[in-house]
Amino acid sequence: MIRLRTLVAALAVWGLALGVAPQVAVAGSPDAKIDQQIRPCFGLLLDPNLSAGCRTRHYRKPRPRYGPGYDYGRGGRYHAVVDCGRAYPGEVSDALERLHEGGTLTLRSRGGRACVDSLNITRSVNIVVEGYVPSRDRPILVAPVDQPCIRIAPGVAYVVIEGVGIEATRAGSASCITGRATELALKDVVIRYDGEGSALDLSDSRLEVADTTFIGRTRQAVVKATGTVMADNVEVAATAIGAAFEAGDDSRIRDMRVIRLGDWTGSSRSRNSAGFVLAGMNRSQLVQIEGLYVDGFSRGIYVGGGDETTLLRPVVRDSDWAVVLENADLRVLEGKLEATDVGIYAGSGTVYASDNAIAGVMRAGLFADNGAKVRARDNRVYAKPGGCEALITGYFDGKLTCQPWFEGPELFRTPRDRARQDFDGYWPAAIVTADVATPVLAGAPSAGGPVGPGSPQPYVPSNPQQGGSPR
Repeated sequence: MIRLRTLVAALAVWGLALGVAPQVAVAGSPDAKIDQQIRPCFGLLLDPNLSAGCRTRHYRKPRPRYGPGYDYGRGGRYHAVVDCGRAYPGEVSDALERLHEGGTLTLRSRGGRACVDSLNITRSVNIVVEGYVPSRDRPILVAPVDQPCIRIAPGVAYVVIEGVGIEATRAGSASCITGRATELALKDVVIRYDGEGSALDLSDSRLEVADTTFIGRTRQAVVKATGTVMADNVEVAATAIGAAFEAGDDSRIRDMRVIRLGDWTGSSRSRNSAGFVLAGMNRSQLVQIEGLYVDGFSRGIYVGGGDETTLLRPVVRDSDWAVVLENADLRVLEGKLEATDVGIYAGSGTVYASDNAIAGVMRAGLFADNGAKVRARDNRVYAKPGGCEALITGYFDGKLTCQPWFEGPELFRTPRDRARQDFDGYWPAAIVTADVATPVLAGAPSAGGPVGPGSPQPYVPSNPQQGGSPR
């Protein structure tokens, strides 16, 4: 027994030396157990989810599996991908917020659906598409009701949009794309807009647009821009005003096609319609416009202000006044102009007209007023036979005089007006340059005016070898 007690005492001394006894005591203490649980989670006591240790649950906003953060590893700070077939409303904006300066946002639409969002761009970005081509009733970005499609903050270095189909058909007073003091590049973009603003409203900026179509049902100009404008192969379909530019620097426009839609034909809005407006410039800008095609507006082309503007090979069809000039120097070269009143009208300033064919006019081919100057050479004018002269000279004993077409409300000018497409059914065809879009009347001189089904037929002199009048 003495030996057993001695052995137990020796074992106890040996355990104390190794620290076993304190551990057993600590493990057996209830207060020590609680302290052991909460000590590693210091600072998280406001969320006492201790059943899972320190793994506290944080509930986040749900995201679809194929959103920007889950697209097969392609989401990131410089490149994000959004599948509009699965995206929740506002996901494109969330992806933009995560992108760094100069990043790229790619939009997909595997299921044919569109992303519903109003984008607020505060840094340089590229917005492109993958596996998508714009088509009728299949946009990839749709603006919410009464909200813009894209807002570009002032000072953003650049924004590039390529291949995107954008739609804002219940825009209210908000324009679709707006921006100031920035650079915007549009390529292969189609924008459909229905509201009280404009499809594009850009101020004090640089605009570069190519292979792009704007379709707008609005009383305002469908496309508005001030600053530098570089455009190539652009189509604008409008109900009242097509494009309105104010060049703040030298600008160049090539192969722009402006067509009036038939939604408001015959109303007072079509009487005040204008296809292409270039105004508000100071005396230091040079603007060259080549291959401009305008169809169906009362005032086809209006130029006001600026140092010098050149219209090279313009085509204007189905207008009252084909080209109107005020307070500017304008050159009109090799144009084909169709007007029921005046071909080229100069209210002030100086117009240089050369090698133009003007058809269907009742008043004059070229007309200067209020001290304006006209310098003309080798122009051919084919007036509409009869017309107002027959009424004014006594057929009605002076009781009635000839009235312009727009004095009779809700009347169509030509059968071609009756065939105009409305906003809901219009979709851009392939852009055709002016030389191809306007055929020459068979049997008429090669310099004859632009004609087509239902258009005013040019007057052909009895002796075609003499040509038309120089004025």
